[in-house]
Amino acid sequence: MIKVKILNPTLGRNEPTFRPFWFIGDKLRDYSIDITNSDDYDYLFVGMHDFVNKKLSLSESIDYGLENLSNISGDYFLFEGSDSTSLMGSYEVFEKSNAVYLFKNQILPTKEHYKIPYAHNKWFWGSGSDLDLSYNISSLQWDKIKLTGWNLGQLLPDYRNFQPINNNKTLDISAIFKGTHDYNEDHTSQNNHFYQDHRSGLWGKLENLQNNYSMVCNKLPKLEYLQSLWNSKVAFSPFGMGEICFRDFECMQFGTIFIKPNQDLVHTIPNIYEDGKTYIGCKYDWSDLEEKVDYVMSNFKELNEKINLEIRKKFIEGYDYNKLCLHWYNIFNTLPNIVTL
Repeated sequence: MIKVKILNPTLGRNEPTFRPFWFIGDKLRDYSIDITNSDDYDYLFVGMHDFVNKKLSLSESIDYGLENLSNISGDYFLFEGSDSTSLMGSYEVFEKSNAVYLFKNQILPTKEHYKIPYAHNKWFWGSGSDLDLSYNISSLQWDKIKLTGWNLGQLLPDYRNFQPINNNKTLDISAIFKGTHDYNEDHTSQNNHFYQDHRSGLWGKLENLQNNYSMVCNKLPKLEYLQSLWNSKVAFSPFGMGEICFRDFECMQFGTIFIKPNQDLVHTIPNIYEDGKTYIGCKYDWSDLEEKVDYVMSNFKELNEKINLEIRKKFIEGYDYNKLCLHWYNIFNTLPNIVTL
């Protein structure tokens, strides 16, 4: 039995980062893994709260993380719990630390993709900020960057409560989402404008379609929002600070085809995203928005059940607690100092 302790599991970003382990904790024991509160453990899991501080400059945050990790004896894994493929602030600490692995919910497909400098190391934000970051990752280090085996879809189990697919929808487009963001900095570099430009830019593009399609864009109470989502032929799910959004799973649950920026560069487990089969991918700047909307509307009778049933199928197959346990069994079982579990 491998004994694992989670450091400060409820503090800050650590709570959502490690939440899936509470869902599968009992089941993990069947896979020879025990989440323990005891100081008698084999591996320590360390979340962002303890090695990344985004309120500090990047260099100060790196020093903060390395100082905290220097106090740890024994083997430990790092968990970067943000919801994007960015390595900002975490890779710098990881490569200078004694961590066995760095875990993320999603990463870019290859280490070569990280060689291109992007604002806050987020590929979808482009370049030209005051904190453009790139990483020249060695093959050795790349092999030590692992996927947690979960993403946002694993955090709220009620997504399995699928609603009947509505074949008599009376609304064309749902575009209800937060479009503004209070001033925000990560490592003293402003980032809320990237969020706003993308999301409010979508509303601007949709203005050109108002004469052709019925749409709802204004914020609604939660139940009214879900009712309008169920009644809409298509919904938009823009990126936020990361690529995967809770709205993706709400659309799946309520049987609404969603359009979002293409997910081909997002490597995650499980992965429900298959352009044209489980969602409709578009360009991040929405330049092909009208084309994508016209495609769905022109083929709605064919696509409605086809796409919604396919994404639900992939969700059921992928978001399975036994598969998540097996994922972690295989992580431990491939460590060089572990006798076969």
